[in-house]
Formats: sequence, C-alpha cells, structure tokens
Amino acid sequence: MNKRFSKMFEPRFRLCFIMLFLFAAAAFVFSDIRVAIAEAVICVAVYVIFISASRKRAREMQKYIEETMMDISRASKDATLNFPMATAVIKLETNELIWSNALFEGMVEHRDRIFEKHLFDLIPEFDLGWILEGKSESPYEAEINGKNYRVFGNLFRSDDGNDAEVLITLYWLDITEYKSALTEFENSRQTVSVIMIDNYSEIMDGLNDAERSAIIAEVDKRLAEWIAPAEGIFLKYERDKYLYIFKQCYLEEYTASRFAVLDSIREIESKNGIKVTLSIGIGKDGQSFRENHRYAHLAVDMALSRGGDQAVIRNKFNFEFFGGRTKELEKRTKVKSRVMANALSGLIKDSSGVMIMGHKNADNDSIGAAVGIACIARKLGKNAYIVVGQKTSAEALIKKIQSEPTYDGVFINPEDALIEADGDTLVVVVDINRKSVVESEALLESANKIAVIDHHRRGTDYIEGAVLNFHEPYASSACELITELMQYTVETRDVLNVEAEAILSGIVIDTKKFTMKTGVRTFEAAAYLRRAGADTVELKRILQDDIDSYVKRAEIVKLARMYRDKVAIVEYNGSSSRKIAAQAADELLSIRGVQASFVLYRDGDSVIISARSLGDINVQVILEQLGGGGHFDTAGAQVANKKLEEVSAELVAAIDENL
Repeated sequence: MNKRFSKMFEPRFRLCFIMLFLFAAAAFVFSDIRVAIAEAVICVAVYVIFISASRKRAREMQKYIEETMMDISRASKDATLNFPMATAVIKLETNELIWSNALFEGMVEHRDRIFEKHLFDLIPEFDLGWILEGKSESPYEAEINGKNYRVFGNLFRSDDGNDAEVLITLYWLDITEYKSALTEFENSRQTVSVIMIDNYSEIMDGLNDAERSAIIAEVDKRLAEWIAPAEGIFLKYERDKYLYIFKQCYLEEYTASRFAVLDSIREIESKNGIKVTLSIGIGKDGQSFRENHRYAHLAVDMALSRGGDQAVIRNKFNFEFFGGRTKELEKRTKVKSRVMANALSGLIKDSSGVMIMGHKNADNDSIGAAVGIACIARKLGKNAYIVVGQKTSAEALIKKIQSEPTYDGVFINPEDALIEADGDTLVVVVDINRKSVVESEALLESANKIAVIDHHRRGTDYIEGAVLNFHEPYASSACELITELMQYTVETRDVLNVEAEAILSGIVIDTKKFTMKTGVRTFEAAAYLRRAGADTVELKRILQDDIDSYVKRAEIVKLARMYRDKVAIVEYNGSSSRKIAAQAADELLSIRGVQASFVLYRDGDSVIISARSLGDINVQVILEQLGGGGHFDTAGAQVANKKLEEVSAELVAAIDENL
C-alpha cells in the first residue's frame, strides 16, 4: 500500500493531467461554467496531442532499437567470422565440433564435413584439462601441421532452457614466427666458456722446453679443431687457461657428443706418464657477457672441485655435468694446508665458540674429523661442541671418545646446539659440502661464520658463503685433511690418544685399510697420528663388528647379481644399516671381475644405495642421476617414496647411460 501511495505522487505527466481535470471540475462548482468548459476542452486536446506524440515517439524508439540490434548482430557475426584467430566451438560432453571459422579449417587442413568431426579427430592428443580447471589459457603450446599455437578458451552454456549444453570456445594464436624468432635469438646468444688444463704443473714436471712446447702445441691444435665449426672467439690468456666465446646453437652439438674433446685431449700423454686432462666451464643464460663469464668461472671451479676432466654448464639455476672419467690426481704440495691452518686458527680465535658437525648418519670419518677440529679448538682455548643426531654408524667410536673425561658434554644434539650457539659462534662443517645433508640445516642457516672442510666431489647444492672452504677432492678422507691442519696448529703431545685413534679410524675406513685412494700424504697423515699416540691394536677393537653384522653382510653379498659382466648389484629387502651396506659393497669388489658394486636396501620410506668402484667406473656420476653423490669410487644415494624395484630399474638405466 505504501508503494502504491508513493507511486501516485511520482512526477509523471499523468498526474499533471489529473490535476488539470480536477481544476476544471472545481471551476464548474466555484467559477463560471464557460471557463470550466474551456478548461476541460483544452485539457482533453492537450491529452490527445500528448498521447499521439508519445505513441509516435515510442514507435521511433522501437525502430531505432531494432535497427541498432540488427547492426550489432551483423557486426558481431562479421567479427566472429572474420576473427583474426582460428576459432572453434565444441560440445564439452562429446567434444563434437559445432562451429568454426575459416582460419580454423585452414589450420587443421580439413574443410569437408568438418562439423561431423570430433576435436580429437582433427587435433589428436589435444589436452582440455586446463579449461576444466578454470584456466583461460593452455599451459602447453600446440604444434599443428608444422606450426606453433598458443591456445585460449572459455566455457559457456547454450540458451536452450532445461536442455542447455556446456560449450567450449577455443582460440588458437599462431606464434610460429615468434617461436622462430625466439629460437634464432636463443641460438645466436653468446655463450662464454673457460677452459683449463687440470694438471699443467704435474705434466710439465721434469720436461725440457722442447717437450713442454710440443705438448702445449698438441693441446692447442686439438682444441682449435674442436672449436673450428663454431667460428667463435678463442683466446689463450694464461699458460693453462683459455677463453672461448661461441653461439649457443653449437652448445647442443657439444652436449650431444658429451664433449668429445675431453677424450681427445686425454690421449695426449707426457713423458712422465701423466695424461693431459681438461676442465671446461660454460656460462649461459646470463643477462650480460660479464654474468656469463662469472657463470663460466663458477662452472670450471665446480669441475675442478669434482676432480677435473669434465665439462660443467652453469645457467641461472643449476649445473649440468659431462665427463668425469678420470680419478683425482694427488697434489703433493702442502702450501694450501698451511694457509688454511692459519686461516682456521684465526677464525677460531675470533669466535666465541665452535660448533662442529658432519653429515647425517655420521660415520667414523665424520666423527674423527670433528674430533680433530675439537682438538685444535681446545689448543686455542675455545670451547667446542660436536653436533650428532640420533642416527649414526659410529656408535662404538663415539662411546669410546665419551669415556675420555675431556669430552664430557662435548657431543650434543642439533636442538641443544641451536640454543648454545650465538651470533659469534663459528660453525665448522666436516666431511660434507652439501647443505641438504648436514646434521642440522637450521644451525647452518643461523650461523654468521661457516668453515667447510671436505674431500667429496662438490655437489650442485654445495654450501655457499663460507668464510673458509678447504675442499680437496684428491684427499682420501676428511680426517686426512684435518690431520694436515693439525700438523701446523697442534703438537703431537697435545693430541689425546683417543683423538688420534678416532682420526686414524676415519682414514682406515675411507681408504679400505689403505688400499683405495691412498696417496703419499695419506701415509704421512697416518704417521703423524701414530706419533701422536694412536694404538693400532685399539684401533682394531674400535673397528670390530659383532657376529650379527658379519652374518648380515654375508647375506647381502650372497644376493649379488652380475650386470654387464662387471657390475655387482644387490637388492636387499631386509633391514640393514649404512655401515653394513657399505661394508658389503666393499666386500663385493674382492670378487674377480667386479669393477663396481651397488647395494640397495630399504630404510623406512626410502631406498638407500651404497656404491663402490675400483676406479674404472665413476659411481658418483651414476648416483648423481638418482639424487646422490660422493666420490669417483665411493658414493651413495637416498631415494624417497619409491619401491626397491623402481629404484633398481632407475639405477640400471643410469649405469647403461654412463657405460
């Protein structure tokens, strides 16, 4: 009622005419009748004229609207038919094509009876999942009849009442020219490479000038032959270093041949019996030549840290490795060890304390190296803690060290380490250079000062920003490196017997009792530890196994199968430990004909792989494809959330690729 009442007083012409007629009626009562009649006649005339004009105006408006809608319809139809992108409308339920423009018909090269076809008949394996997820653009490019397209689309319902169907409108944008231009641009981008002779000093040692010149001339000749097709810029800027700038399109050829120049250069041998090897670092995808040059230097440093004789490509995000068939060459100079010992001593003196940690599931090499750093810190008057998690394969060694009163409270868990550390604490990482495998990533990330001492080949997720990085992949063990540092910082009389035995145990285990990867400096380190009080009989007791471990190791070895006549593979479904698996892998190398061994076993939801090699097969490169790493002849990997059989199949594929 309120709405009706208020509607009566809305300002409209009808209300005005009603008021005029009321005034005319009032004139009949209160005024002259002639005036009333005149007013009534005028009101009727004006009303008739108004009604006539209103109807005429309504007809004109209707006509205008109809003409406008017809123009819009014609324009819309013309725009759809002549849309500059290939367009098609299909039914969602059946994928049946119900409309398309000429560009779409030309794109699929199918003009006859096209509306009886399904979309997948015209464009096989076309994915519509993205549009059902509510996206308006396909994440994948479509390649149709040699052309590239970006695909857009949307969903809508047909106006058929209750029988309305869901339709899909698809638009194909031709980006063939753009892709061609982009490919040409990418191929023409300049890639920077730094090439270095790994073992220049060792090769030239003892040669006369003529012999040295002959070797360098042969290296230059083979490099020139390798780069000739690319017509790039090749410059020798030091006696053992080269700068090579070339178009990126040639990089694909180099990677396809897996940098055959590495094998070619390796054929050159000096009179002292040492083969020439190269390290190639390549930088790409940088914003400038300077950035690509920086990437190239990072790549060649990575190649050298992994033992050389390989090519490494570095882009914005990661590294890619090729080669790496040669074992690391032992360096006989100790200059770097002396420099690092002085630098480490300075860092420890300037710190409030020292936190030492190795890798997860610490072994004897990791614990022994940590004990060596603790000894150096004690000599310099600083408190040191060794961070060890719950899982470790060196329980016997840790128990023996803890029996020494000096080490009361030195071993702490990662949680307590975070509480004890402050902003001035030095964190020393030993026997590992990958941040994802350290005992406590939280402690590593919270540290302001980090020192890394390791002998493993560098991985892609290596620890960056360390104030000290003593990385020598030629060394037999981290304990060997720590012993060399101790020789410049600690007198033998300051080393406890248990410390010397712990460090020596790490060397003994990593060298397989001085049979693998053992150099002159390995024996020098062992001699120093023996002088420091290491008892070999006590060491034997530390390394003893219980009867159950011995039997389980024999069970694992019994399950070995030969692959390619030189690789032993074991798939062990029972429970095991890293220590037993590693010992079984070592044991398999004693079988005639076995050049490499891989032991796989389950540990919770993960599959652990322990790999060993006699030196002809690079097990590190093989296991890197499964997310692992390590050394040329000693490596490991941990694969999560996969079955043992699946991991074994991946391992076999990686072996095939590398052999």
